[in-house]
Amino acid sequence: MGDERDLRQRAVELSGEGWKPTEIATELGRSRQWVSKWLDRYRSEGYDGLASRSRRPLSSPSRFPMVVWDEIVSVRRMLEADRHANRDATAIQAEIEQRANIDRVPSLASIKRVLAVEGMTRPYRKRTRSKIPTLGLPEVTEPGVWQQADWVQDRALEGGIRFSSLQITDVGSHMISTSQHRRRTVAAAARQLTDQAWPQLSIPVAMSTDNAFSKTSHPDNPFTLWIRVLLMFGVEAIISPPYSLGFTNHIEAVNWLWQNRTIGRHRYESLEALQADTPVFLDWANRRRAILDPRHCGTRYPAEYVARCRHQLRWPPHGFTLDNYHYSEGPQIPLSRGRVTFLRYIDAGNTIGIAQTRWPVPADLPAGVLVVATINTATAHLEIRHTNQLIARHQYPITPAQLDPICPIAPTGLLDHLPTMS
Repeated sequence: MGDERDLRQRAVELSGEGWKPTEIATELGRSRQWVSKWLDRYRSEGYDGLASRSRRPLSSPSRFPMVVWDEIVSVRRMLEADRHANRDATAIQAEIEQRANIDRVPSLASIKRVLAVEGMTRPYRKRTRSKIPTLGLPEVTEPGVWQQADWVQDRALEGGIRFSSLQITDVGSHMISTSQHRRRTVAAAARQLTDQAWPQLSIPVAMSTDNAFSKTSHPDNPFTLWIRVLLMFGVEAIISPPYSLGFTNHIEAVNWLWQNRTIGRHRYESLEALQADTPVFLDWANRRRAILDPRHCGTRYPAEYVARCRHQLRWPPHGFTLDNYHYSEGPQIPLSRGRVTFLRYIDAGNTIGIAQTRWPVPADLPAGVLVVATINTATAHLEIRHTNQLIARHQYPITPAQLDPICPIAPTGLLDHLPTMS
C-alpha cells in the first residue's frame, strides 16, 4: 500500500512540473482516469486526500438494526418459556407483528440467520408419514364447513393413570377443542360437542369420524348419541372407511400436535393436572399459533378467523344443554331428519358393511372400489353412489324421522362436489 501512495504522490509532483495527465499515466503505468482521480483528491484535500478509503457505502439500507436483532432474541426466549408454543421463525415473526414494537417486521430468512448466529437453532426432526394411500379430500378453507373428531385412547400418566383424550378440529379455520376423560364414552363426546366445541368452533355442515362414533350393538342401527346430536343440529355425519387414513388427516395431525405439546413435553402427576393445563394449550393453539395465511384469512390465528366469520356461521341456541333430555335409561335424543354417510370399499362379495349388516352393490363394480353410502333418515332409505351416480337404493329398517333439526340443514353436503368419490 505504501508503493501505491508513492505513485499517487509522484503523479502530483509530475503535474506540478507541467506534465499532462496522459503523459503522467504513461510514465507511471496507470490510466488517465486514475491520474485525474488522485489529482482531484489532492486539489480538494491536499496530501491527506491521497490516502486509501474504504469502498463500503457510508449508509447501508440492508444493514440489520440491533433493535430488530434484540427483538428476535427476546421473542425467541419468551416462546421457549411458553409451555406449548412453537419456537420457529414463523412463530417469532407473528409474535413480532403482534407486539408492534418495531417499525419493520423482519423476514423469515433474517430471523433464521439471527437464530443461527445466536446458537438458538434446533436439529430438524422429520415426521414420518403413513404410507397408506389417502383419499381424495375436499378443499375447505372456511370455518363452519367441515369438522373432524377422534379419540387418543389409552394413554398413561405418572403412576400408570390411564385416560383418553377427545379432539375436535375445524378444518377450514384449524381451531381445536379438546378434553380428557378416564373412559371413552359416547356421552362424553356428545357433551363436548354441545358444551365446548360448537359454542367456540361453530356448527359445521359435516363431521368426519371413524367407526367408533357410530358403532352400536344393534344391527342396522348407527344412531348413537353422537350421531343423533349431529342430526339434531343439521350436521351430516361422515364415517371414514375402516383401516384407512386420508379423510381424517386433519384430526390425526391435531392428535399428534396435542400429544407432542402436552404429555410428550411435560409430566403430569394426575389427570386433573392435565385437565388444568388443557385451557393453556387451547389458548396457544387457537389464539397464538400462527398457522393461517393472512393473505386469505386476514389473520394468522384460528380463533380470530372464526370471530371474523361469526355472523355467517351457525351456533347452538343460547342455554342449550343435553340435560334437558332423559337419562334414566340412557340418553334419549330423538332422531331428526338428516344424512349419515359411510365411505366404504366394495368387498369380494360385491357388498359393503354398515352397522353389522352387508348391503349389496351392482356386480359390475370390482372389489376395492370406494363408494358413498348415505342413510336418509327422512325417507328411511340407504342410497349408494359411485362417481356421483346412484347405483343402489335399499329400504333402511328405521321409522322415518319426523323432526326437523334445531339448526337448518345445509342445502348441499360436503361430498356433493367430489365427482371422483361420490
